[in-house]
Amino acid sequence: MTMGQRSPDGRFWWDGTGWRPVQPPPPFPFQHAPSPAPSPPRPPRRRALLLPLAGVVIAALVLGGVLGGAVGLLTTEVRASTAAPAFADDFPDVGDQYLPGVTLTLIVDEWMKKANSWTCANKPGNPDTWSMAKQHMRCQPKGDDGRRYVDIEYDAADRIRVVKATCHLGTYEDACTTVFATMADAALVPQPKLRERARSWAQKNAASERATIIGGLRLQASLSPHALRITPES
Repeated sequence: MTMGQRSPDGRFWWDGTGWRPVQPPPPFPFQHAPSPAPSPPRPPRRRALLLPLAGVVIAALVLGGVLGGAVGLLTTEVRASTAAPAFADDFPDVGDQYLPGVTLTLIVDEWMKKANSWTCANKPGNPDTWSMAKQHMRCQPKGDDGRRYVDIEYDAADRIRVVKATCHLGTYEDACTTVFATMADAALVPQPKLRERARSWAQKNAASERATIIGGLRLQASLSPHALRITPES
């Protein structure tokens, strides 16, 4: 039967009524095929391919070496300078550890002894673990039974770290408020314009857990124990 029109892929033909699959031709009887004539040898393609590839690898290595050398030059450790770097203006120094302008003469001699007739003596024992001060002095009223006292922690006469007043008479007792306010005023003697501000704050906050910073001094009120602690701002 003669096949009519075929489909574009050649797998079907039109018999006038429908598409029919094209049948594969029958296999030929087996016979030995003649040996093919020898063809001239071709140069191996692998070698031809390796040559351009080798060029690419060499170029990559050269480029990598150049880039690596440049990075090495940029990242090579610079010879260290023997000069110490300058600190920023706001970097804390040793002076920030002490109350500005406050001295033993001001706190102990002028305020405690002359103005209030308190007695003061060095307190035995280890330095305070918080301030790490080298020396510790305690002042208290004459004849007092230890319910009111002021501790001064210091390294030298002009290097005061902490001034702390403690009062066990009662949180709202005037005697406690007066001690706190007077101590705040004395600590600000070197800064006359701020004295009244410090005194007023201590009076208003004597029975609280509040804190403030005035003139580089941190005033911290507490209730347990009832005290007012003055330290450097930093």
